[in-house]
Amino acid sequence: MLKSIGVVLGAYVLSIILVLASDPLLSTIFPGEYVRGRLPPDKVLMASTGCFVVISILCAWICARFAPGRAARHVLVFFAIGEIMGIVTTIPNWGKGWPHWYFLSWLLSWPVSCWLGLMLSGRASSGPVAPPTVDGQPAS
Repeated sequence: MLKSIGVVLGAYVLSIILVLASDPLLSTIFPGEYVRGRLPPDKVLMASTGCFVVISILCAWICARFAPGRAARHVLVFFAIGEIMGIVTTIPNWGKGWPHWYFLSWLLSWPVSCWLGLMLSGRASSGPVAPPTVDGQPAS
């Protein structure tokens, strides 16, 4: 149980760290356009959303790969935490000048990214894992 909680929370905290770490990258790619305290232009927000999607897929993949069992259930909890936090972040910022498509793109891409990460992990099946065999016989 503790390993499951650690995997899900660890993957989610990693996603936060990586999203925050993408700020300096975007500042380098878009000098003068991605400045703290100023609303970035749409092209920068689209690049930010692209980074978010890649990071989300990676962290969902990590969550699924390190889940001790039932990877799909772990990714579902990972998804639920992220979606709830996304809604909690969106509500107070809705009328503060940011384009609505930006918040909605993150909220709508999150479930798809989580699903893709799960699929790429190869652990989407919730059935029991069969022991390895050699020519139909159990491996020794």
